[in-house]
This record gives sequence, C-alpha cells and structure tokens, in this order.
Amino acid sequence: MTPLLPIHPSPLPLESEIGYLLRLGAANDFHSLTWQQNYRRHMGLPPTNFDDFVELTTGHGPDVLRNLWGPSCSDLPIQSFKKLGIKTTYWSLDHRRWCPDCLREQSYWKAEWLITLQVACPHHRRLLQELCPACGQLVGWYSGGLTHCRCGQDLTAAAHIPASANLLQISQRICDKLSEATEISVPPNKLLTINHGLTRLLAAVQLPRLLDLIWALGCYGHFGSLKKSLKVHGHHRMDVALPILESAAEMLVQWPDAFHSFMQQASDQSQAHALHLHLFAGPHLLALNRALNHPELHFVRHEFERFVSAHWKGVIAARHRFAADTSTEHSTILAKEAMAMLGISRRKLATLINEGHIRGWYQQSKGSLRFFVVDRASVRQFQQNCAGKLFTLAETAEYLATTIPRVRLLVQAELLKAAHRPNGHNLRRNHWVFEKSQLDMLLGGLTLEIHPTPECDSVMSLEKICRARSRDGADFVTILQAIQAGELKCIARDPSHHGIRGLLLDRQQFEDWFTERLRFKEFFTMRPAAHYLGLKEHVLYWLRDRRLLSGFTYPNEASHLSLPKTALDQLKARYAWGKSLEEMTGYGRKSASRALINRGIVPVTGPTVDGGTTYLFLREDIQRFMASQHSATEHTTQGVEHGQK
Repeated sequence: MTPLLPIHPSPLPLESEIGYLLRLGAANDFHSLTWQQNYRRHMGLPPTNFDDFVELTTGHGPDVLRNLWGPSCSDLPIQSFKKLGIKTTYWSLDHRRWCPDCLREQSYWKAEWLITLQVACPHHRRLLQELCPACGQLVGWYSGGLTHCRCGQDLTAAAHIPASANLLQISQRICDKLSEATEISVPPNKLLTINHGLTRLLAAVQLPRLLDLIWALGCYGHFGSLKKSLKVHGHHRMDVALPILESAAEMLVQWPDAFHSFMQQASDQSQAHALHLHLFAGPHLLALNRALNHPELHFVRHEFERFVSAHWKGVIAARHRFAADTSTEHSTILAKEAMAMLGISRRKLATLINEGHIRGWYQQSKGSLRFFVVDRASVRQFQQNCAGKLFTLAETAEYLATTIPRVRLLVQAELLKAAHRPNGHNLRRNHWVFEKSQLDMLLGGLTLEIHPTPECDSVMSLEKICRARSRDGADFVTILQAIQAGELKCIARDPSHHGIRGLLLDRQQFEDWFTERLRFKEFFTMRPAAHYLGLKEHVLYWLRDRRLLSGFTYPNEASHLSLPKTALDQLKARYAWGKSLEEMTGYGRKSASRALINRGIVPVTGPTVDGGTTYLFLREDIQRFMASQHSATEHTTQGVEHGQK
C-alpha cells in the first residue's frame, strides 16, 4: 500500500503517540496538530483509530508502531494497552511538558513527559518545562509547532532549573519502569548515581502501582491537613505536583526511616494506650494503609504495622497480618487467639470443646477472674483436618465478599446450593451450612489468574457492572446466571479484592452481550433507552417536554415509566445526532453540528435553538443538503474538465 503522505519518519523508541502526530505533520509542512483533522476531512477518510490512520498515511506496520505509547488525540483513539494500565488521572494532555535539552538533541516528544508525576529529566538533571520562556503561558498541543510556542519562541531555549537529588532518583525509576512495561530497552544513565536500596525496594513494583505509591505518599505527606488529601485540584501543573513529589521522593529514598518519621508526626502519641487504633493513628494514616492494598505495595503496609506494633499498646494480632509474632510457642493459648486462628466465634469454640474436637478448660486466677484456655496442638490439628470446609450464612457472605441478603438471593435463584438450610421461619444465620466447593464453583473455580493491571480499560469488575447497570437489566443475579450459562466468562481476578468483588470480565464481551440483550427488549426505561439511542438520560426528558419523543407508557403495571422500542426506532429514523450525524456528513462528531448550522441547516433542538444540550437535525434536511453538495461538486468538476479541454 502506498502511503498518503510523502514524508513518513519512523517512530522513535518511547515516543508519545500525540508527539509523533506533531512530528509527522511538521515533516510534511503542517505546522499545527490540527492538520490531521483537516487532512482526514479533505481526503474523505472514514473515522478510524490512531494505528490505522498512521499506517494509512505512512505505511508503518505494527512492529514499528510499538515504539509509540501513551494517549493520543480524542478523535484518534488508541488501543487500551497503550496506556499500560495507568490511571487516566496520571496521563496529562492538558498542555505540553518537556526537557529543553532532550528536545534540542532529539527533536521528538517522549511518552514519559505525558505522565503527570514525571517532573524531571534524570539525564540532564533538570526540571521539566511547561511554560513558554517568552510569553510565560502553558504550551498546548494544538497551538504552536514541533519545537516552537504559538508566540514564535523556541522551546529548546529555556533556562536550566536543577532538580533535587531525591527527585532525580524517582524520575529515573519512572523511566526504568516505563522501559520495563513497554519492553523497550534504553541505554543506562551513567550521569546519575543509582540508589541501589531504592532499586531493591521497588524491584517488584510495576509502573501503575509505582505511580499510585508516589501519589499516595506525596499527597498524605504534603496535604495531610486536608480532609481528602488524594483529591488535589490542578495536579497536572508543575507548581502543584512538585511539592507532592518532593515529599514522596524523600520518603522513598530514605526508606523506611523517613516514612517512620512521617508516621510519628501524623499519629497522636498521647493515644498510645487507646483502645481503638484510629484514635492513635488517625484517619489519614489508616486511609494511606488502605489505599496501598495491592500485593506489590505490601512493603508499605509492613512498615505501617511495624510502626503500630512499636508505638501502640493495643491488641494487634487480629488487625495486622505482617507484624512479626514475638510470642513464645506455649502449649496453651487464650480462647481469643484460638478464635482468631480458626476464624470462629466464642460460642462455636465452646461447642467444639464440649463435643471433644478441641481440648480446652478454664483457669482460675488469684482473684475472681477465670481465663478460658485452649490446647494449641488440638487447635492446629482441627484446623488442618476440618476447618474451612463448611460455612455458615455470615461466613459465606464474607467468603464471597457480598451481603447476607444477596446470598439468600443466590439460593432462591438456584445459583448456590446450601448443604443445609433451616426449615420454616427459622432463618438464623448459624443454621445455614454451605460447602466450600459450592462457593468456589460460583466464583469460577480456583484456576483464574491474577490480572496484573485490573484498572485498565479492557476489563470490568462484576461489582462495578452491578453498580452501573443494574437498572439497565444487568443486575447481580442476571450476570451470574449468564456466567454459569457460558454467555459471559470470567477471565481473571483482581488481587486487591477477594470473592465476587474480585471477578473480572472482558469489557468488550460484556458490552456485546449487553447490546444483544437490548435488541430483544420491547420496553425500555429511561436509562437503557438513552443507552440504546446514544444520548444522555436528561436529553430524553428534554425531548419529551418538547414533544419530540412520545409513546411513554407503564407496561404490565410497572412502576417505572417506559418507552416501546418502536418509538425509539422512529426517533432514530426521523432525526440525526451524534454518531449518526458524523456518518451522514463526514464531519467530526464535535464539529458536525456547527458546520451544518453555518451552512444554513436549522436544527430542531439544541443550545442555540431552545437551550437544549444536544443538537437534533431532521434526516431529510441533511440528505437534501448532502445531495446539493454532491451535485455542486460534480458541476465544479465538469467545469474544470471542460476548461482544460
């Protein structure tokens, strides 16, 4: 296939996708990033994604495009794996950020500069630049050229602002983790002395979790006085992100001493003998401990629990799983420790002792108190032979990471079989019995692998689906029935959650399944009707109030207002908006309405007509306009050919 553009430079290793579009345009004498929108419109190219557009215009195949990473323009979507599982909040397309020395030497925009938490260049030991040296304004992607601001200033001529040693170490770790995630090797940085302790500490931490770690430590370290420390406005700006990153860099480079000093200041030492941990640690330390719950970040929780063990005088055995057990292996233990080992209540422990499964007795103190003690060996033997096979109703809900009413709902729907259930109206929780094998079968077996990046866009958790789509027909029971019927498949597990909350489904498979279900529905409530039409829910109410949408009814004495599918199909056949407008006109989705209005096509409703939020046009008006445009184009072409003859 012959490339459409005459000059097509090869992508460079770890170049950003949006930066390559800028460099590709500059090589072909296009001086702004808007060239790709004008070019696609001029050439009549259909809506496409980034890879297809670059392959069509340059001829570069997938092997060459694997050098490009990070987000691209909104109208040229990328494949989800190009974001490397990094949260959207850590990618910044609000404005450019660059190292003037790197840009002068190599003349391309690196993918790491798009990461919000990358604020320094470890190779040139300087802070990145985001303001124009001349006009002092943020340099946007759609203004200015490859290496120039819109005011004409050369972006490679900025003054050198040195970065701190701690910040350079963190920036180098981000560079290294980005190279590991993309499997693109880069030359080692010989100008920076590597902190080997930090390298060992973060060896098993992948890039998405490293960014979570830096962000959480920095926010709680710098904004600890705020109620919601993780919600920082304008974090994509250097002046906002820099103190956060300095705080996190100090803790990580001087780990664990600096982290312990931070916890010493954040905790209330006067509450060392308090009964509850939250009085001593405070809400921010507990929130930080919960935020970093991924297995790759357990070293942070280990240090947190080591600090609590050393400074808090309360009972920690039942609250911390990383604290070292310093107690001597006595032959007898307290009933509380036996209950924790077996995960049962005091009443159940007493029942097991009365039935002879475990040895236990009361010891009398010098006063009037009695201590319930248990033989450690008998507890361990019971734990190995019998424990964990049968569950009560409450234990089943905890194992499945759901609620007790939902467990009863699963039994009613015959998705879960109880080994024993109480007769009549006796529904006490401790009278239900479930086998562990039945619970594991409901969870998809124990063969599901751990997903390395559960936050990526290619998967969805079952819990998230139920929260967002229950009103649309994808409720808790329906999803599980589809999984057991083979219509949907659990592909992996989220390591941060257990039970049903940790089940992950393929997003595309779910969307296809959900769309197929909508095809066979006869009546739609407002939210699924909006999904079917590709509109927001409030737009349907607006169309109803303007009498552009009719046919509302209450089918089968339902309590919610519904619309028949025929009414929705009639609306789609009469009017055009959004994606259908783009397909009919060839304009971009965001610019099609404005282009039609400028050419004299009057919308039925919209912001400039009646204050609505979405433009709707009559399809016959658009078809008439497109036909006139087509005839005018043919007339012009015939006139040019006649003149040439």
